Amino acid sequence: MKKPLLIKAVIFDLDGTLLDTMNDIAGAVNRGLKDLGYPQHPVEAFKSFVGNGQTELVKRALPEKQRNAKNIESMSKKFWDYYDLEWYLSTRPYPGVLYMIQLAVARKVKLAILSNKAHYFTKKMIRHFFRGAMIRHTKNPFGIYSGEQIDKPTKPDPTLALELAIKLKVAPENIAFMGDMPVDIETAKRAGMIAVGAAWGFSGREALIQAGADLIFDTPTEFATYLEKQPII
Repeated sequence: MKKPLLIKAVIFDLDGTLLDTMNDIAGAVNRGLKDLGYPQHPVEAFKSFVGNGQTELVKRALPEKQRNAKNIESMSKKFWDYYDLEWYLSTRPYPGVLYMIQLAVARKVKLAILSNKAHYFTKKMIRHFFRGAMIRHTKNPFGIYSGEQIDKPTKPDPTLALELAIKLKVAPENIAFMGDMPVDIETAKRAGMIAVGAAWGFSGREALIQAGADLIFDTPTEFATYLEKQPII
């Protein structure tokens, strides 16, 4: 008989899990592509571009025959410059996310964020969108977080997830790693954490099932209800 899952902490992915960032990401990439004379993409196409960091994002957006180191570097700079000005224009927490966070905090579930978004932007977004007042709390619930860093491996490598577990002071088997992409599920599995799929995000339920998620939720409110049934820590 399977041991019941006991969640003492949650590590969230950011893009497509807590925040709907797609329009602003697509806008910045498309502006860069236009500047460099390359075809632009519909917003929907970016769902297959995101998830593995900035370099992979711009590489996938470039025409296949133009994906050399020089063009990737040029596009990366263009994207960074535009995104630095526009990261907040359309980006919003998904409906129910603030309630989910509020409930987790009330139940003393520890929280963190691990993103393949550049650490610089991850920090900006956490401070902007998750101020304590937004969840009726005295401080930002995400004091522990990490984005993509030059000297650190990105997801699905479990290194940063396990570093966050140490900072949270929670054993990996009691940490739910929640994300909307197969890369998040793989990260959770490799870190020995509970792999939780956010089906409201960019890749959808079927991709999360195929990736082997332990649990999948269709809305943040559903996950909040699940947490509510957990024993009080």
